[in-house]
Amino acid sequence: MSPPIPLQWVGFIALPTLFTVMFAIGLMLGPAQVAAAMTRRTILLAVLFAAVVPLPVVTIVAVELFHLRGPVVVGLLLMAISPGAPFALRKAIDAGAHRDFAPALHIAIVALAVVTVPLSVAILDALFSANFQVTYGQIGRQVFVVQLLPLLAGALVRYLKPGLAAWLEPRAARLGNGLVAVFSAVTLIDIVPIIAGIGWVPTAAGAGMAVLALITGALVAGRDPEIRPAAAIAVAMRNPGLALTMAEANHAPPVVSAVIMGYTAGVALVVSALLWHKRRQTRALGL
Repeated sequence: MSPPIPLQWVGFIALPTLFTVMFAIGLMLGPAQVAAAMTRRTILLAVLFAAVVPLPVVTIVAVELFHLRGPVVVGLLLMAISPGAPFALRKAIDAGAHRDFAPALHIAIVALAVVTVPLSVAILDALFSANFQVTYGQIGRQVFVVQLLPLLAGALVRYLKPGLAAWLEPRAARLGNGLVAVFSAVTLIDIVPIIAGIGWVPTAAGAGMAVLALITGALVAGRDPEIRPAAAIAVAMRNPGLALTMAEANHAPPVVSAVIMGYTAGVALVVSALLWHKRRQTRALGL
């Protein structure tokens, strides 16, 4: 079985990858992002709701419907209540999302997660008597260090040196995409035996929930084609870092971390397939 937190040796590339990706996006942040969010307040609120509420509800229904029990249920529920994956924003932008609205949406989701994740844990504990706990400080630290800090660093560079930020952003984005590709390849080496050890239920659940979430996100975006990719991916992508933080804080058995990684693989497969399809469409249209 995998160690308590799988892919430990991948951690050497995980942090620089996350920092580079989020820093590059931070270089895009400015008044335009605030304006984009304010002019689409209704859609913003709808997507925030869709990113936080429907997936945990559907997961609870599925757990009861299929009579799932044990560590698999814990891993699935932890992923369901963990929105705001660090790579979601870059994937949304690559899928053609509005470059002003997408960052504002992502920041709103990760900031909201500091409140919704501990609240969701309390609700799940009441429903399942799981004796799981997490503090606002634990979630806040994870969100700040991994996402908000590099975003703020990039935004500060843009504020102080806008010319330098404009020059750095595409280069940092390319470096971040390259690191993501390396990180994904290295992760794949470990994730195959992890899935083989725990079975395909978590991966299938992740893929199924991702499809449902993509549809939900696209629906709440309405008829706005510029917002739809950001909304769909923001709702679908789950944050394994938050889920692993909660599992570690509660001394969950190693299989829970393995389930989280299996679920992540299912989501990644579906979202990657969507991005591949959109790139093919773009090339076919000659854009």
